[in-house]
Amino acid sequence: MGCEEFQTKVKLDYIQDFEMIFSRMKIDRPREAAAYYVILVVDNPKEFSDFLRVAESLSNITRRPLEAGRASLLKNGILAEVLFTSEEEEEKFGRESYLPVPPQVIWDDIKDDIKTVISEDTYEMVQRHITEINKAYDENFKTYGIKIKRNGNVTLRYSDKWMIYMMLKNCLEKKNHLYLQVGGERLLDNPFLKYIEKFIELESKVKLIIDSKDSLDNAKKLLEKYGDKLEIKYFPDETFGTMRNYIFGKELAINGIKILTPKEDSEPVYVGTAYVDLENIETLKDKFEGLWKLAKPIQK
Repeated sequence: MGCEEFQTKVKLDYIQDFEMIFSRMKIDRPREAAAYYVILVVDNPKEFSDFLRVAESLSNITRRPLEAGRASLLKNGILAEVLFTSEEEEEKFGRESYLPVPPQVIWDDIKDDIKTVISEDTYEMVQRHITEINKAYDENFKTYGIKIKRNGNVTLRYSDKWMIYMMLKNCLEKKNHLYLQVGGERLLDNPFLKYIEKFIELESKVKLIIDSKDSLDNAKKLLEKYGDKLEIKYFPDETFGTMRNYIFGKELAINGIKILTPKEDSEPVYVGTAYVDLENIETLKDKFEGLWKLAKPIQK
């Protein structure tokens, strides 16, 4: 018996929309990146050969350019690479084991910019397409965007931008308390500062631990603006170094460590595990609260 032919649900319009979006986001190889991203979200194939078949059919994209598009998505935080899953979860991923950020969150981040360069009719059409693509995303990547529900975990290689987009997805959908342990100063600097402000506006309460004196000025500004919804503490001597814990209420936690790179101007890369098991999340929350007691408060 031969293998069944892979049937795609991807439309060329979807790829063209994301080519425009990725171009405005200044992502390298926007056409190839758009093809890989849309195929991953809508069809969710397990084998690269199926990605290639769809990309060649719809956009005449061959293997090397499609691989370059995938690499660009990883570099720019649109994908995280799955490194390890529990045995019962392995069959859900296949050899193309990547987790994309949600289409709706990307759109929400770029739509005001897009609106300035296209007609109103085109803008509304793209919005409809985003709704369709996001529906496929929810079906394929489940409630938290990591393909698993209440049990199991996924270990990933990811960037700051991927983590931020995934935090936004979960903050938008589930108003709750957000706990952040930031092992580095970048999230309180531009362009990430605007996302931190959005989290605070979306959430009912945010607790943030930082480890750099260089971040204190921005931290104080946040406290002045959002003091009723935000608490910040810090370790003055970079006590927890490259660690970064992100805990979202009682629903999802990501516990990660930064990979040190020889180039100062390179994008930070993290390896971390995403948990949805309630006992694991409670354990991480207890560890956070232990650090919170040891950290020093920031005076407004």
